Amino acid sequence: MARIHWQAGLSKLEFLVVVAVIAFTALVALERLRDVQEMGEKTAVEMTVRNIRSGLLWEMSERITTGHEASIAELAGGNPVRWLEKPPSGYLGEFPATPPNFSQGAWYFDTRHRELRYRPIQQRNLECHQCPREDGDLALSWRISPAGNPMFGRGD
Repeated sequence: MARIHWQAGLSKLEFLVVVAVIAFTALVALERLRDVQEMGEKTAVEMTVRNIRSGLLWEMSERITTGHEASIAELAGGNPVRWLEKPPSGYLGEFPATPPNFSQGAWYFDTRHRELRYRPIQQRNLECHQCPREDGDLALSWRISPAGNPMFGRGD
């Protein structure tokens, strides 16, 4: 006659092993999610900068074709957001100093330094020794400069 064995449940050791495996899997998944978020933010910022460059080139070519090439120098130090169809997500506007609501993921144009600034959300893999710090956080910045100087400055 066959005996039926009833198992009462997991032993404490088995339970601890299951919890450890689940915790390890969750940690790996969270780390990968942070990497994906960081890559997404980097792509969004790079696309914004590329769109600004395209808008600037469009504005320059417009001035050349209309016979106003002498006014191209006036573009230096200007707010590059003007040449976008719409401002980047999180754009706060123009300010002479750091705005109080300049949180992570926000953009603003610093009218005093003539720079477009962005405060990254993901900063753990970001190193920029020339970038300004805003309230202890890294702030990337770009500036429209005349020919002979980098078109986009620090943070590019």
